[in-house]
Amino acid sequence: MSRLKKIGMVLGYGLLLVAIVVVMCYAHIGARDHRESQRISGFVIHIDGNGNHMLIDTESMYKWFAKHGVSPKGKSIAELDLAALERVALEHSAVESCNAFVTYDGRIEMTIIQREPIARLRLDGGYDHYIANDGVLFRASDGYAAYVPVITGSHRLIVDRNFSGNVFRYIADSIAALERRIVEIEHKKYPVLSDRKQIKKRDKSVQDSTVKKPFWVSKETYEARKENLKLFKEAHNQKYLKEDAVLVKQLDKLSNMQERLRHNIASLESINADFERLVEFIKSALADSFWSAEITQLVLTSGDKGAIHIAIVPRSGDYTIDLGDTHNLTQKLQNTRDFYDKVLRNVGWNKYSRISVRYDGQVVCLPRN
Repeated sequence: MSRLKKIGMVLGYGLLLVAIVVVMCYAHIGARDHRESQRISGFVIHIDGNGNHMLIDTESMYKWFAKHGVSPKGKSIAELDLAALERVALEHSAVESCNAFVTYDGRIEMTIIQREPIARLRLDGGYDHYIANDGVLFRASDGYAAYVPVITGSHRLIVDRNFSGNVFRYIADSIAALERRIVEIEHKKYPVLSDRKQIKKRDKSVQDSTVKKPFWVSKETYEARKENLKLFKEAHNQKYLKEDAVLVKQLDKLSNMQERLRHNIASLESINADFERLVEFIKSALADSFWSAEITQLVLTSGDKGAIHIAIVPRSGDYTIDLGDTHNLTQKLQNTRDFYDKVLRNVGWNKYSRISVRYDGQVVCLPRN
């Protein structure tokens, strides 16, 4: 093959490559212009219900997006903010996760996975929430109900009746705020400690001072100077002790503030553990075929230091099962099941008005009569 022919082939391939790049660029620009000018052709929401509980529907979510000003209806693709759409969806407390994308024909497809409720909270004080399996509380909505155990009673939660969100995260944030406050108070101690150090140093300097007797000073004058220095040291020490007492009082006040904050942190940690055991107990009971059918209602009251106490209202009879606090709930439930199988089946479901398993290894019953 001649050299000229080879050069022609290289040029030909080069021109072909350039042409392909030009076509692809025009196609990309055309597609981009088309997408930017294209109107949104539809907005479709798919809702997956965890545990077959449908607490939200597509119509309520359309209204939710419109209320928050991110409804894509009537907009162009260029005006669409998918990230904002997903963010607003996640702000709905019943939504666990979501994903949105745009199809080639300009349709928005969004899949929403709702939270899985494990109980409905209807405590005194106006609470009407669902508890999700991850510790999130979200308000019950009109028209939709999940068939889960109902929690009633006089126990007061750490969050108020208007709260929606993750209780565990709320407590963790509260603890973190208290810990920051403890550090801030510790920093306030530094100048006080520095002042104590300085006045102690000054007093030591005074107490260590002495009077020297020059050869020309008489003994009487020297003794008088020693006495004056002694009196000055005593006066200075009294002043030092008063100033130091004021500073110690300031430090004690700051330390007491820290101690109260640490006590509050310990209380929050106890509340967190209490609520966590409650959630795990409900999840465990729902996973058990017997107890998921037997437990219709839980009654929560407050024990020592506000700890949760649980009583079960069962389906099988007119009595309550007192579990006591949230410790060893699995064993307490097993003790109850053993009592069911060995005693209640023989004596009848309505012989007792109250069954207590709050104490280890004991089942205490109150006869109905």
